Amino acid sequence: MRPLTSPTALILTLLFLAEKAVTAAAAPPAASQQRCVAALQKAGAGVAGAAARAALHCVKASVGGKLAADGIGACLGARNPAIERARGKTLAAAARECSEVPAFGPANPEDVNAAFSEASDMTALFGAELADVLDSGGDHATARCQLTLARSFAAFVRTELAEYHRCVQKRLKRNQASTAADLEDCLGADSPRLRDAERKAESSIARHCGGIAGRTAFPGLCASLPGGEPGACLIAQAHCSACAAINRADRLSADCRKRGNYLAAPYCDSRPQRHWSVARQWNEEILDAIRLDNPRPGVHARNLFHLSLAMYDAWTAYGDESKPYLTAEHPASADIEHDRRIAISYAAYRILSRRYSEKLALGSATSQARFDSRMARLGLDPGFTDTAGSTPAALGNRIAAAVLAFGDRDGAGEGANYQDPTYTPVNKPLIVKLPGIDLTDPSDTGYHLDPNRWQPLALDKTVSQNGIPLPGKVQTFVGSQWGGVIPFALPDTATAEALYDPGPPPQLGGEGDDEYKAGALRVIELASQLAADDGATMDISPASLGNNPLGSNEGTGHRVNPATGQPYPPQVVPRGDFGRVVAEFWADGPHSETPPGHWNTIANAVADSPGFPHRIGGAGPELDRLEWDVKTYFALNGALHDAAIACWGTKRKYDGVRPITMIRYMAKKGQSSDPFLPSYSPQGLPLKPGLVELITPETAAPGGRHAELVSAETGGRIGDIAVLSWPGSPTDPQTQVSGVHWVLGTAWLPYQRRTFVTPAFPGYISGHSTFSRAAAEVLAALTGSPYFPGGLMEFAARKDNYLIHERGPSVDLRLQWASYFDAADQAGQSRLWGGIHIEADDFAGRRIGQQVGRKAFAKAMEYFDGAANR
Repeated sequence: MRPLTSPTALILTLLFLAEKAVTAAAAPPAASQQRCVAALQKAGAGVAGAAARAALHCVKASVGGKLAADGIGACLGARNPAIERARGKTLAAAARECSEVPAFGPANPEDVNAAFSEASDMTALFGAELADVLDSGGDHATARCQLTLARSFAAFVRTELAEYHRCVQKRLKRNQASTAADLEDCLGADSPRLRDAERKAESSIARHCGGIAGRTAFPGLCASLPGGEPGACLIAQAHCSACAAINRADRLSADCRKRGNYLAAPYCDSRPQRHWSVARQWNEEILDAIRLDNPRPGVHARNLFHLSLAMYDAWTAYGDESKPYLTAEHPASADIEHDRRIAISYAAYRILSRRYSEKLALGSATSQARFDSRMARLGLDPGFTDTAGSTPAALGNRIAAAVLAFGDRDGAGEGANYQDPTYTPVNKPLIVKLPGIDLTDPSDTGYHLDPNRWQPLALDKTVSQNGIPLPGKVQTFVGSQWGGVIPFALPDTATAEALYDPGPPPQLGGEGDDEYKAGALRVIELASQLAADDGATMDISPASLGNNPLGSNEGTGHRVNPATGQPYPPQVVPRGDFGRVVAEFWADGPHSETPPGHWNTIANAVADSPGFPHRIGGAGPELDRLEWDVKTYFALNGALHDAAIACWGTKRKYDGVRPITMIRYMAKKGQSSDPFLPSYSPQGLPLKPGLVELITPETAAPGGRHAELVSAETGGRIGDIAVLSWPGSPTDPQTQVSGVHWVLGTAWLPYQRRTFVTPAFPGYISGHSTFSRAAAEVLAALTGSPYFPGGLMEFAARKDNYLIHERGPSVDLRLQWASYFDAADQAGQSRLWGGIHIEADDFAGRRIGQQVGRKAFAKAMEYFDGAANR
């Protein structure tokens, strides 16, 4: 998502999964490899320069009235001898200098040519409808402004590319570049040349664009910038374009949204958009809006589905036999592709503008500016609100109105911002910052903490899972009514409860007592393994991990990669690094798109994979990207929406406890292993030497392993329970590591932020597990294979530049998955590493997710085949 990185890392999350991360070399490149890097970067700069000159020629001709209608498109797409010569030089340089391919940096001349040919893509400024925008109609002031913008944009891109290449060459010569991260540090670094280029651009724009309306002159990414800062926004967007080109050419994963102390580009999108379908563009818009909002998984799953069904209905309205979901219109069209694009966009724009409005979402102003900008880039007027008539814009507005009206009565409680006054927790809040747990309340003699029910948390400062400060200090059950929301493919409520009820979770002091205790013990055990310096290592490649039977972790990996027929190479890393990275990667933390959105990014990465056949079920005719995207989102988000309903219905029914309450409660009770030892209670924690122990006079003596726990500050006493665990974030998580220490069982914390701790809803069943398995079922059925394209998908976490809760990981590592089911299982496992769930939550969620995903895909296919009865 650091997507992928430091605290900003998860912003890009899986969007770089389509381009496989490369393990950084341990030593600087050899001289021959350095020559290859230098040659390809020099050649790439030549391509960028030739392409920029060609683009400026076309812009100048267009605003000067020297091109026919739509001539700008033909001009930009025409074969240009200068660009061809520059590309030829890249190929020649690779053949001459790249006999030994570097482990990082540029290596593929085709990628270099492709990336730098688009470095100065003018659609970033003027939108996709260049022919309409770059037609001054005799308005010389607008024409002069537009030409100034184009020149300034291209000049800054060239300057940034030159500065980056200069920095890389200097580092290589000094043997200061040993990893890809070292190259990323050169991106956007402050320099006198860049500052001079920025001053020149802003001065020129101020001089030639004063009084020119942004929506007229440059209705691209900068048109909707609040307050109108064309110069600053242009510089930020030029950086984004240069950064995106470098990422692609040099195999990097830099965060292109910020550059030094310059303006952060709010609309920067470092992912390639040139060939995105209109459905993909709006899918990316909702994912960005989710990243700004409070992470309410059910709400966002519903919004993703409602957006998807609107786009699907708009697509089916024009010339297809597939059956629409909610509407039934089939207007005549002389240009189906054109009309679909417009109808889909208006439907999407209206739905997102409502669902991520100030009343319903955080970050609404930024989201709305992005939606407006997307419409501008598509050449559409967001102010057109008519619903009458047969135009595609009116049709899109009608479809949106139908979807929104459907949402008003679907049981989600949108009108009350999804609040549910009918739920009251059984347990009183746990004050997290205080060691201990109150089993009774002196002011309420009838109250006794129920260790089998969810306990809300009381925090001094409450921050949501994606880092957003929230009002109030006590958690409320988010989505307690969600089991009653109208689903996509689930049967009616009574039947669904019978079909998708996993039965109760294990109960302390009741049925499943041993399983309850073992579940808590397993969470403590994983927390004790979060230190990267304990000497323990593990192979985290698909050769050893994955291929689990449903509802278990009993798999032993995959013998070979089915795409290559070769064994998966091992990847042995410190166990503590793996546990921490897994916990944070799948946590869907800062700026995340939440689990439902996360699986949308995975689906997009799969569709973007080179050579991927866009065929339903892996067979039949290849679909164009719009049809593939529309059908993928419809099936996938229908499943995710149903997963939220099934999961949250179970959460409400069983009100299951979270590990923090389980562990603190049992530690407060004592130990349950030996009635002849102190602090015995049948409801206590099982003792396990080296993991869960009694504090004794010997262990509490100076120099003893529990010595620091018995003090006035900690409140620990002889006879208390100590557990070996991660103790919480250090004072400076960017530079310090907490490691693993003995802590009081009554003060145990999960591997999470102190301002978050656990999600604001019951534990049983796991939402991550349910969402992920449902999504994996859909993707496997949709693509015709359980395996990712090429038999592998992976994510790179760089040394000391990824973790949020503390510095780390201690080495570069890659999370790797052979199949969609491997990734889904790891998402569920991650919640145990993070101290959020026990295995009973995870395994039940996987089983329910399988049923939900299969049912949803079958229902979607009925619509695709025109046979559905809603």
